Amino acid sequence: MALHPDFPNSPHAILDPDIRWFPADEALRETGMEKLMPPLVAQLRKKVKTFRDSGYVGASDTSKSLLNWWFKEPHLLSNTNGSMVELQYYFSQREALETVIYLYDVEP
Repeated sequence: MALHPDFPNSPHAILDPDIRWFPADEALRETGMEKLMPPLVAQLRKKVKTFRDSGYVGASDTSKSLLNWWFKEPHLLSNTNGSMVELQYYFSQREALETVIYLYDVEP
């Protein structure tokens, strides 16, 4: 299975659609990715990235408020030793929420 050379180590890092995992050797990325992944997936990931980068233009006020609260506000949790630690969403969780909202609020 292929991971792009720029694939981040952190599961919290925001991934660019062009460096996503796909089920083949990295050498086939340029010539075979469209044969191995449904085209809708790659297109949707690019549209959701544009949606995210725009500050969620087109989302309803409620959706925009929720997205900003989930991903831009710090959420502190108490640790077992009494200290506070910041909750971080995995990128896949974030992308899933953004995709659902994009498809509901933005896509006709």
